[in-house]
Order: sequence, then structure tokens, then C-alpha cells
Amino acid sequence: MSLVNSHSTTETLTKNLSYRADIDGLRAIAVLAVIASHLPEKFLPSGFLGVDVFFAISGFVVTASLLRQRRTKLSQLYVGFLARRIKRLMPALTLCVAVTGIVVLATDPFPRHSVQTGLAALFGFANIVLFFFELDYFSPSSMFNAFTHTWSLGVEEQFYVVFPMFAWLFYFRTHSVSFKALAVAMILGGTVSVALFAWLYEDHQAAAFFLMHARIWELGIGALVFLASRRTQSGRLPQVLRRLSPFALMALIVCFFAPEDYAMPATLAAVGLTGLLLASDDRSLAARLLTLPPVMYTGKISYSLYLWHWPIIALGPIVLATSWRSSALYVVATAIAAIISFHWIETPLRYRAWTTRRGGDIALGLAGNFVLAAALLFAMVRTDALSESSTAVLHPPSYLPVIPSGKSHALTCALDGGSRTFKPGTVENCTVPPKPGSAMPTIWAMGDSHSGHLQGMLYELHARLGVGVHLIETPGWSFPLPAGKVFAPREEIWSRIYPTFKPGDIILLSRLFISRSRPYTVNELRPWLYNVSRLAEDLAKRGVNLVVTGPPPIFPYDDIRECSLDERQNCRLEREAIAPLIDRVMQLLTELETSNRNIAAFNIFESVCPADEKYCYPDNGRSFLYRDKDHFNSLGSKLLAEPFVDLLRSSGTLEPAK
Repeated sequence: MSLVNSHSTTETLTKNLSYRADIDGLRAIAVLAVIASHLPEKFLPSGFLGVDVFFAISGFVVTASLLRQRRTKLSQLYVGFLARRIKRLMPALTLCVAVTGIVVLATDPFPRHSVQTGLAALFGFANIVLFFFELDYFSPSSMFNAFTHTWSLGVEEQFYVVFPMFAWLFYFRTHSVSFKALAVAMILGGTVSVALFAWLYEDHQAAAFFLMHARIWELGIGALVFLASRRTQSGRLPQVLRRLSPFALMALIVCFFAPEDYAMPATLAAVGLTGLLLASDDRSLAARLLTLPPVMYTGKISYSLYLWHWPIIALGPIVLATSWRSSALYVVATAIAAIISFHWIETPLRYRAWTTRRGGDIALGLAGNFVLAAALLFAMVRTDALSESSTAVLHPPSYLPVIPSGKSHALTCALDGGSRTFKPGTVENCTVPPKPGSAMPTIWAMGDSHSGHLQGMLYELHARLGVGVHLIETPGWSFPLPAGKVFAPREEIWSRIYPTFKPGDIILLSRLFISRSRPYTVNELRPWLYNVSRLAEDLAKRGVNLVVTGPPPIFPYDDIRECSLDERQNCRLEREAIAPLIDRVMQLLTELETSNRNIAAFNIFESVCPADEKYCYPDNGRSFLYRDKDHFNSLGSKLLAEPFVDLLRSSGTLEPAK
């Protein structure tokens, strides 16, 4: 194609790319939906679909920005595009990470995951870091990760790295005025991506949610709408789109109210409706509504609103007293932070010259983020060192170091079938023999995460009585497994330890009995109880006893970090709210105990929530005893040692000390 034709095409595109105020209005709808869904009251069940709206808008706008460029070398196209994106996104993000990082380090007792996510966000990898956090059972809740929301920026920034090369390959280097090759390639790629999204959503939701290749179809919808808009400037189609756009806008808003159970179809609908609104023009009724001055302004500051809303909401329960934790305060604080960010940081630095060359702009932006990352890492290490003792008093560690190696329990004695796998030395590393001369048995603890949270108790028994301890937890997998289910690591462990059982040894089983989310219900237990009874019969032949622990309380908070010793009433549990369900489980365990002479049932709930108390507390007035709503930390577990020994001795499972 001649330079004249290339210049003509660029002029045509530039004319079609005049500022569309209705897109800012659409951004406003999206960001308000996201904020409404993240507020404590969760005003919009599916407001998170606002992020999907943003993806489609970004695909449209970025394609427009890229294709208005004149034909040039890939390197020049790529550097120019990335420089514009960096100047658009990085200043506000860097400010947000810097300020939020300081607050996190100053107030959050467990800042590491937030800081790590913030550092990844500076370089466009937050979604990948969060994906691996999501796969790790032992990662803290993302609800209090101050940078959870930056996953979407990671998806977009990874798209920005890939798309210029894609556009150059299928358009700029072809010397054709037609976008047909680019459109066909994007349709094929988008089809693969949406199919991957649908497939992953069923069994691998973390991958469908966080990873770019399962989200690129959403940005592709926006890009395709822009490419198609060149052919829809005349004829009847623009009129049809104008008539449909008000209904599309109403339908999009309805999507935000959809129950979360319909997230998959709601996502497809929201992206499709956004594409329809982008395909229309600024003469429709929907566009007139979206270009009302307050709506437009909200859209202009939507990026800063998005950046600041989540850190404020996530850190509110940690920083503020209960009386100050309100959605109204969060919204006002978000608006103030966003306005300051937009007018003093985002807009001035976007249009100001950073260096004399675009490559210099990229280098300067990355260098600034490297300096910030180094500073935050240094501050995190210093904060860990300075606050280790005080934090350990308030929040004792979830686990003690493994005896005798000192290794991490979560990395050594927990097998999840994913990153934590069975290794040749796993059994040996997680088994401590009885102390010499103690004449004590070995307690072989197994089960899901509710066996792991008994580590503090077991180690206390080893220290005080000299009992041997074996503990390998399998989060999400109880023991014995139901018929037809196989978890290879647990089978391997069982095959290795079973031959080593000695008369007088104790098998300790613990598991999740009651669902952890409201409304609380007792899980179906009878098949499991039958398997336990059969296991007890087999163990009785070898003189081995079996203890089954009952359920602990389930507290009403989402994260222990929102609790305060100064406001204990906010995280307490009314005993009668959970007692009937626990009593039902204990009745089943008592029946099991009655029908098997070598089984004893340990009532954890009675030990930590005595019947004469109206409330259960997750602390003892000085330290918290739980790592989350229903798992003990090492101190809370340690305090179970005395009632557990009383049970063993009263049931004849453990001979009284002489």
C-alpha cells in the first residue's frame, strides 16, 4: 500500500476516533457496580461484572488507539504503544501501591501477601500471583489483601504486551487497507478463549477468573466492535443500534443484580451488551443518559476510583474501630482519594513529557517502580523483624516449626495434591517417636485441615508426656475416604505407617463436620462413620485405639484480622447459635463410641465453649486462639492438651501417669 493510501486510512480512523463521551459514562456504570458489590452490604450481587465491562471497553479503546498509528516498524509501533499505556496507567497505580503499602505495613499483622501482590501489580503480574495464592490452601483470605483488585490490571497489561505484535502481524505488515485478516484472527482467538473460559469455569474457577488467556475474549469483543464500526457508519444498522441501546443499557444494569450462581451466563451477557453499546453512537438515548455531566465525570475518574476503592474497603476493618466501619465512609474516602489522584497525578503526568524519547518514558516508569518495589521489600523485612514478638503475642503462629527439623509445617506436613506433594521423606519428617523411656504410645493424626490445626496440642503432649506424634494433614480430604474416592498421597502415607502401629497407639481423626458458610448445615456423615467403624474394628485386632474429635465453634467473622481485643463483643459467637448443630454431630460420634470399644469422642466445643457460658470468644483476653473462623492457631490448639489428656485417661486409652 502506498504512503498516500496509508495516510488516508489513518486520517479516516482518526476521524472515526473522536472522543466519545458515552464511553466515559459506561465506565462510570462499570466502576460504580464494582464498588457497590465490594461494599460490606454487597448492594449488587454481581457488580463484579463491571470489570468485564471494563475489559470490553479497553479492547475497543486500545484497538482504536493502536490502529490510528501510521504504518511503521514493529519496534516503533510497540514502543510508542507501551509508552502511552505506561503514562496512562502507571502514575496513579504507583501512588496507590506506595501509599497503600505503607498503611499495610503499619497496620496489618500479616502484611506479606498484600505487599507481594502490590509488588506484582507494579509490573503487571498481580493476576498470576493471586492465581497461585488461590491454589494455596494456606494463603490468607483475599478479602483483606489490599491489592486483590489489581488482578484485572494484570490481565489488561498482559494484553497490551501481546496485542501490538498481533496487530502488526495481521494488519500493519500486510500493506492492506482491510482489517479482514486481523478480524478473522481475533475471531478465532476469541472463540478459543471463550471456550477455554467456559471449560475452566466448571472445575478450575481460579484459572478462568485470573488468567489472561481465559479473559482475552472480553477485550477481543471490544476490539472487534471497533473493527466492525468502520463498516457500520451508514445504512440502517446505526439506527437499529440506537433503538436497541437503551434496552441494552437496562439489561446490562439488570445483570449486576443477577445471583452469583448465574455468574457464567451473566458474564457472557454483560460483555455482549457492552459490545452492543460500544457499537452504537453518541446520538442514542442511552448515550444521552451516559453523557450527563455527573456520570461523565465519574467515568473520567473511574480508573482512580477503581484503584482506591478496594484498599480502603479491605483495610477498613483492620484500621478502623467498629463504629467507623461504614459503607458511607468508604465511599467518601474513595471519592476523595480518586479526585486527588486524578487531578494531581493521573492527568498531569499522562500529558506531561517525561523524557525526550518514548523508550526513555518506558525506562523511567519501570525504574521508578523498581525503586518503589525495593523500598517496600526493605520495609517489609524491617517491619517483620521489629514486630515479630508483638505480633506473635497477639496472633500466635498458625503452626509451630516441625519437630525436630524446624521446617515449615505448611510446606512439609500438608499435602494438597497440588504444589504440596508427597516426597520420599515426608513420613519421616512429620513423625516424632516417643521420648526414650517414656513408655508412651504414638498418636497418629490424620484428616483434613482440622487435623492440622491440632498440631499445637500434639506437640504439647510430646513435650509434657513424651508421646510420639505423627501429623500429615490433607486439606480438603478427610480420612477414611468414602468409597470410590481416591487421594493418592493419603493412600501412600497409610501404606507406610500402617505396618508400624504398635499396641496402645492412638489414631486421631479430625475433619470438617459443618459447612463453613451460612446457613450452617451438618455434612452427610453416615457413610464416613460407617468407614470409621470398620477401621476401628481392624485396629482393635492390633490393640490400636481411635479418637475422633468433634467440631470446633464457627465464628461469625470472615478474617481474624477484623477482630480486636478492645472490642471483643464484635467477634464473639453466641453459643446457642451453633450448639444445636454441634450437639447433633456429637450425638453421632457418641453412638459410634458406644458401638466400638476402642473409639473415644473428644468434644472440642465443650472444652472451649463451656455450657455455662453464653458466648464463645476467639481470644483469651491477651492473644487470639484461632487463625480463622474455625481453625485454632498453635496457642489455641496447645490449650486443648489438658482436656484431651483427661479424655484419654478417663476412657482408658492412655494409662494414668505413675
